[in-house]
Amino acid sequence: MSFITSMRMGTPTRPLSAPASPPRLRLAIPLIGLIAGLALTSSHQLAWQWVGVSLSLCAAWAGWRARPATRGSAGGPDDAVWHAWLEGSQDAVMVLTPRHDPLGRFMGHMVVQANAPAQALFLPDGASLVGQRLQDVLPAGMPESFHERLHMAWAGRQPQVDEHALHPGHALGQGEAPRWLSHQMIPLPGGVALISRDTSAAHHATEALHEQESFYRCLVDHLPMAVFARSARAHNAGRYVVWNREAAEVMQLSAEQVLGKRPEDILPPEMVERGRALDQALAQQPGVHHFPNLIYQTPKGPRVVDLTKAPIYGVDGQLDHILSIAQDVTAQRQAADQLRLASRVIDETGDAVMVTDAMDRVVMVNPAFLKMSGLRHHEVVGHDAELLGLAPLRETHLIGIQETLRGGPRWTGESPLVGPDGLLLETWLSVSVLRNEAQQVTQHIRVFNDISRLKAQQRELTEQARRDSLTGLPNRREFSDRLRMAMARARRQPQTLALMYVDLDGFKAINDQLGHAAGDRLLIEVARRMEDSVRTTDCVCRLSGDEFTVILEGAGHPDEVTRIANRIIERLAQPWQIDAHTVQARASLGAALWSRDEDLDALCQRADTAMYAAKHAGKGRFVLDTEGVWGATSMGLYAGAA
Repeated sequence: MSFITSMRMGTPTRPLSAPASPPRLRLAIPLIGLIAGLALTSSHQLAWQWVGVSLSLCAAWAGWRARPATRGSAGGPDDAVWHAWLEGSQDAVMVLTPRHDPLGRFMGHMVVQANAPAQALFLPDGASLVGQRLQDVLPAGMPESFHERLHMAWAGRQPQVDEHALHPGHALGQGEAPRWLSHQMIPLPGGVALISRDTSAAHHATEALHEQESFYRCLVDHLPMAVFARSARAHNAGRYVVWNREAAEVMQLSAEQVLGKRPEDILPPEMVERGRALDQALAQQPGVHHFPNLIYQTPKGPRVVDLTKAPIYGVDGQLDHILSIAQDVTAQRQAADQLRLASRVIDETGDAVMVTDAMDRVVMVNPAFLKMSGLRHHEVVGHDAELLGLAPLRETHLIGIQETLRGGPRWTGESPLVGPDGLLLETWLSVSVLRNEAQQVTQHIRVFNDISRLKAQQRELTEQARRDSLTGLPNRREFSDRLRMAMARARRQPQTLALMYVDLDGFKAINDQLGHAAGDRLLIEVARRMEDSVRTTDCVCRLSGDEFTVILEGAGHPDEVTRIANRIIERLAQPWQIDAHTVQARASLGAALWSRDEDLDALCQRADTAMYAAKHAGKGRFVLDTEGVWGATSMGLYAGAA
């Protein structure tokens, strides 16, 4: 007689009022349940596996209870059902019975039945489990909860469930990863059925799935672009299921505020409408869609966004989610706008700009450079800068420019160049370099500012500053410079030199009687007649008012100086018509021959003194000072009158 049969003999019989069923039908129902339970235990889902175990056990129990009605049948069908379930189960099954000492004290459980999976799980290389004490076959490290629930199943007659991990070093956990065991404890008459299953693979797969999900969630959460996804399934269609940190930062909405919500619940209406339009485009043409340069109003201000949307399909081929990736390109667009603006400024500037690489090959020029050089774009870009024929004419500049090109400080200075027409081109050249983060020179920049017009204006202004504005003659400043240069030439040649001072007689009376306009016209005519009276090598200057000078280079003989003075006196004495008035101007002249040992001031002083001597002698006269030149010791040796 089997253990289950012996346990059955002490139980009460079925109530008489219970309807009797045919013996074969009573066995068929447990058999069907057993087959269904065994099928469910093969499921990939843990819940269905446990349902199968429970169904199989209940079927076996029902077959065992049907045993009295079929006792007369051959072969013991109840034992067959039980053994079929026991041996066919993929779980480790042990039937335990309590042990007591002679005094009736509980001494633990003993294994009275076990199937092959139980033998492989608890004693794979040992003796048979049957007849062993439970504490002798259980691995070390079984938690206290297991023993407590086993006792509750036996004493409380209520099924119990326990699951725990055996960590490395224990009998069933020799690998690096912990080994998980799941137990069902089902009370039986006179004992407990312990159904155990190694759930390590399921736990490790779940952990791996969680780790993978955590990895991808962390990866998406730390991407530098906004990533969000909405469900397309019917039960939560349109609700956000992904909302990473960048999306939260841009929109100032945390994941807690967004996940599970629809766009219309959290976003402004204009963004919702735009999103619907983009989703419609995605629905009409499935695939990855790019929407560049979208402008969104966010709490951080308007942002330029490059948006990518893609459909995500489930294993059933149905649309599962709509994934959106938004790249905030506001800074890049602003930088690009700045580059375009800088490029336009360089193109529109009047300065010629040339940029070369670290090897001084031209990489960029602007239209002003092409116009200045007379070259075409393909004749410049890609060529060495030195071969373009734009080297400065002043070799003193080359040292500073070359030092800058080698990475030295910025160099600026005037740099005359020869233009494409062969004419001199005056430029202000600035040479500088650009460096990378490693402080290596990456580009050279040359900026040519055409200052030819400015230089011409400067020369004009300089000339005007040295000329008398009324007569156009050199003024006092220019007179001093020209006399100094004439003295220097006279020393080098050597040659003679004389200086003459001319002062109009009675000019103040004419100016007072006829007015300043008439006086100005008189001065202009005086200047013209004086220039006509001297040689082409002589220089007539106006010092102030009615005072003039004449620098006579190469005129060292008194006779030659006297002839020039007499011509001036004669020409000035001729009358001329000013409006309705006839005017006649007379002049007093004084001259001095230059001595090599005297300076400019001394020569001027002697000529001025001679001129005043002529005035005191009766005006309209000429006095020549030859002191120290021809041996004379006083003025007046060559005095004369017109």
